[in-house]
Amino acid sequence: MLNCLIVDDEPLVRKQIESYVEQIPFLHLVGTTRNPVVAQAILSTEVVDLIFLDIKMPQMSGIEFLQTQDIYQQVIFITAYPEYALQGYELDVTDYLMKPVTFERFLKACEKANAKITGVASVKMNREQPDSLFVRSNHRLEKILLADILFIEAMLNYVQIVTRNKKYIVYATLKSIEESLPAIDFLRIHKSFIVALNQITTLEPSQVRVAEYILPTSRRSQQLLKQRFNEIHQRNINK
Repeated sequence: MLNCLIVDDEPLVRKQIESYVEQIPFLHLVGTTRNPVVAQAILSTEVVDLIFLDIKMPQMSGIEFLQTQDIYQQVIFITAYPEYALQGYELDVTDYLMKPVTFERFLKACEKANAKITGVASVKMNREQPDSLFVRSNHRLEKILLADILFIEAMLNYVQIVTRNKKYIVYATLKSIEESLPAIDFLRIHKSFIVALNQITTLEPSQVRVAEYILPTSRRSQQLLKQRFNEIHQRNINK
């Protein structure tokens, strides 16, 4: 499910996009506004995956909106002005839709955003090289060895993959990353954390230690974590 935000100063366009969003099962509308300044406030308090953004607006243009802040979300421009297409792609937007937007074209753009966010494009690579995880970070496809991963943390609009030597900022959901990892070696121990079981050095009642990090554990995960932690160590002993 992608949380999305509509930013457009035309009421009829906002209503149309809202109706399109309601028809797409993997979209969930968390906000709609005519004002880019209000949109900035929404982004600071809500988890947003996808922004439908107009270009020409009174307070601030969509171009200025993207240029004045760090945007990790996927962005789909919806505009009546084709002359901004090149500039939009230079800003690495997901798609550029011309008004009036048909539902078919809108759906195609949303499916493209969904593929980028969930990592569908790299699923084949992950299956072919099960000892590695392929993710998109800083506009590049990165190969991360599973053996190097310490833990993965969910942030507001992205996840942070922490390895022995580096941290990767990945615009994806924790769930999509979890589905790409082997369940025998990784466990979700908290709503915001997945840990590499063989990297745990200390298991405590409400937390675990991994290298120099202390990670919280949920009450629900603690019994399973203890069981899996013991299985990993027993497996290592028997090697």
